[in-house]
Amino acid sequence: MVYLSYTNFAAEKAREDFSRLGFTQGDVIRITSNPKEKDWKKGVVGCTSFLSDLSPDEKRRLKNAKILVSTLHGSGRAFTVFKKPLIIVDEFSQVSPALYFSTLSKIRSTGTHNPAGYVLLGDPNQLPVITSQPLLRPNIGSFIFARKSYQPHQLQTQYRMNLGICNVVNSLRAALNTYPLKTHEDNEKRSLLNMGYHWQKEKASQDYCEILDPKNPFVMIDTDGLNGEEQVGFGNSVFYPEEARLAANMASIFKQSFINDYSQHLIPTVLSPYTAQIGNIQSNMVDPDLQAQCTTIYKSQGREYPCVIISFTRKNISGWIGFLGKEELRAQTYVACSRAQVKLILLISFSTFFGHGYRDFEYLWDHCNNRALLIKANPEWGERK
Repeated sequence: MVYLSYTNFAAEKAREDFSRLGFTQGDVIRITSNPKEKDWKKGVVGCTSFLSDLSPDEKRRLKNAKILVSTLHGSGRAFTVFKKPLIIVDEFSQVSPALYFSTLSKIRSTGTHNPAGYVLLGDPNQLPVITSQPLLRPNIGSFIFARKSYQPHQLQTQYRMNLGICNVVNSLRAALNTYPLKTHEDNEKRSLLNMGYHWQKEKASQDYCEILDPKNPFVMIDTDGLNGEEQVGFGNSVFYPEEARLAANMASIFKQSFINDYSQHLIPTVLSPYTAQIGNIQSNMVDPDLQAQCTTIYKSQGREYPCVIISFTRKNISGWIGFLGKEELRAQTYVACSRAQVKLILLISFSTFFGHGYRDFEYLWDHCNNRALLIKANPEWGERK
């Protein structure tokens, strides 16, 4: 088997997951493009394109492996070893048709013309492949489904989200007209507490206790209570300073309030659709660990985090939400919410996002009315400390 991922991070994660399933280092080997990255005990081997820097014994060890893991960009190395493998592409939502077909061309260039088969794993409802904001390309799954009547295998049981967050995501999947997910029974009641974190309630202000409480997996904070509104920054990216300060403040409060048995603090992940907002949030943080866990929703695809804080950023009197309301990019909300494992905090202007006919957010609001903790932001929460 050749198991292909879009990023090196995902490839390493796949190798680790195979190890947890019982495969040995000799069974599963991740091939990289860096010849200096070679650790046979770990199951990671860096080499040149045609394996010319490997000894005959090292090449033999690769051929005796059961699974080779690689990125799509570096897949030629794996096809040089395995001539007729089963090819699995993970997270196809990140793979453009051009990248997929260029990968197939590598198979032919190594003398392989008839692999054992192809499997595409992923969620077609993720965000499209983006080369620049105006230029969107379909992922290979959407590309194939649009050209061939094909019924995929629907994997409904998920192991990431607890039941509360899964229900949020299912409300958004309903907006996307797709089948609901089911939380595995082992994860239904999972929380920060049974993930090993202890809540130090005395470390936080009373104002935030309901938000922090592990018993509330899903919290929506209405940022209409904050001062100011959105602004446009460099490259026309949107930011909202007061909401950015609230996001940074919330991240800091979570870190100081939750600690595990190894004296490690919880580092929440802060997401936003806008690069300018991420920069603004990071500028309000002095902790490099917190800064490192701020990223755009698009870059978070394929990852999972115990606690996620989402800053939707938009706040204006017209109710205009830009590309968040566009059909081809509306999965921003779905992708962001589905990154969280046990705790999800949405910072969102109720007056801007709700009641204007934006389908995803209307479904979200219908779900939230009696299933989420709804909090009105205090103006002081967005003030500079």
